[in-house]
Amino acid sequence: MKRAYRERAMNRLYAELKSADFDTRENALFQLALMLRRSQNARPSADWTDYDSEHLSRDLLRIRLSPADQERIARHLAQMMTTCADSRASVFWALSEVSAPVGFATVMSATAEFGDQLNDEAAFQACRALLKWLETDEAATILARNLLAGSDHLPMLRRWSRSTEFRLAKSADAVIKLAQRLSE
Repeated sequence: MKRAYRERAMNRLYAELKSADFDTRENALFQLALMLRRSQNARPSADWTDYDSEHLSRDLLRIRLSPADQERIARHLAQMMTTCADSRASVFWALSEVSAPVGFATVMSATAEFGDQLNDEAAFQACRALLKWLETDEAATILARNLLAGSDHLPMLRRWSRSTEFRLAKSADAVIKLAQRLSE
């Protein structure tokens, strides 16, 4: 794909991420998550190939995201945390599709900054992303140590693990236990 077309398609998607319209933003986050998921899988599974083509434009389908693209996307998503509080859960969900080295730092930073301001769904999605990376990344031990070493992170996770929202409590507890196990 020619660079100009690629930039135009991505700039359209970034503009939709900044939209004041909630549904437009959420659709852009969904498309971005599909693109990120495709970039993590060397070969798209048969199940997702048709799904991608149903929800991504032809231009977006042709784009293969590089590690540098993922870093740029993570920066855009981190900015969204500040400007679009009502989309934080979806932002964490989309971030979970970024590679662990990029996404983990972004999620940790966002939870440190917005932890008490996150609703249950956003906190759950943050925990879900952390758990995914701790379970699958080769550098999970390093990630776990970083998680436990952060002075803001462990107390926040412990608070979430005592939540009355069952999914959040279970997910936060799983993150804590896995991080402790990996760091031993």
